[in-house]
Amino acid sequence: MPKQHKYLNYTTPWGVSLSGAGRGGLSSFLIHESGYQPALENWNHEGVDSPFWRLYHNPKPGCHLIFQGHQIPLNPDTFVLIPADTIFDCCGPVKACHFWLHFTVTRLVGSITKKPILLPTTPLLQTLVQAVIRTHEQPPSATRDQRVHHQSAALLHAIFADWDAPIPETMPEALLETLSLIQKAPHTNLSNPFLAERAGMGVERFIRAFRQHTGQTPAAYVLSTRLRLAGESLALTDHTIDQIAVQNGFPNRHYLSRMFTRQFGCGPAEFRERQHRRRGL
Repeated sequence: MPKQHKYLNYTTPWGVSLSGAGRGGLSSFLIHESGYQPALENWNHEGVDSPFWRLYHNPKPGCHLIFQGHQIPLNPDTFVLIPADTIFDCCGPVKACHFWLHFTVTRLVGSITKKPILLPTTPLLQTLVQAVIRTHEQPPSATRDQRVHHQSAALLHAIFADWDAPIPETMPEALLETLSLIQKAPHTNLSNPFLAERAGMGVERFIRAFRQHTGQTPAAYVLSTRLRLAGESLALTDHTIDQIAVQNGFPNRHYLSRMFTRQFGCGPAEFRERQHRRRGL
């Protein structure tokens, strides 16, 4: 007779329950790219404006960013965390010894100020970034890429642990599921009545609760999410603008273009061209 397992508790009196931390603030990362180059030529790019987050660290000094007229040095003593849609210039008067991560925060509750965040290099961060750089220097292979992914994720978690980010109040499970649905299925019907029904609330109560916990109305959050996902597709895939419009819940490319221009200051085609030009494509 098989033995029955009765140890069903998720927490103990001796540990720290993290269920609350998982229901608020920033949660989970989707890493698009991890890169390291010891001597990048002509690392000069004006008006960088990506729909994803970035983490920069230069093991050698000499290069810097410019944000709203202010110069931000990139050097071994600093990591620079750059939220999505932050516009800045990359300046490389010398060859850039440069490590970077491009990633998306898959669930963001509340708003984050769009400006670079400087974090000092701690012994832990130094150990983690050196480990992933050493892995980058190994010959290409599936095993190496898997190791780069895990090491990059560990570095991101350590960075966010050191960043004193604003922590909103814990979000109800019903609203967490709503945010997950918006992220996973932007092409579907995401009207207020539909989302309210999925959350088990009346429409007016749902809108009030959503605004209280995210700082936005459901409609504004849905639109910003759809635009962010469209921007990621423009930057990272070769799908047509018509396909991207349909995949992200826009009735046609013309409506996507109008909303995209209003949000990012340029149309989808120009945005894609900028991203490809900066990536050397």
